[in-house]
Amino acid sequence: MHKLCSKGHTYTGNRCTECNKTAARGYDHRWRRLSEHYRIRNPLCEDCEAKGVTRASAEVHHIVPISADPSKRLDINNLVALCKKCHEARHDKGK
Repeated sequence: MHKLCSKGHTYTGNRCTECNKTAARGYDHRWRRLSEHYRIRNPLCEDCEAKGVTRASAEVHHIVPISADPSKRLDINNLVALCKKCHEARHDKGK
């Protein structure tokens, strides 16, 4: 029997395999805690602020990607708080 997870993925068994992949890439409970803590301390999008725009941050971005340097995964100095639009723009620039 297929199930639907909270993110909209279909799966069978006990856990959504799509959502579970994020933990395998380094986005585990320690990352979620750090990300939440960082956004509490940085409630505004840092890229928007640099442009004189006030917009709430929604996500935390790794400046140096985990894939490039896994040791910086939980380094608070490697993070930037961004709105969804700016986060997508940063990832588009990297392609």
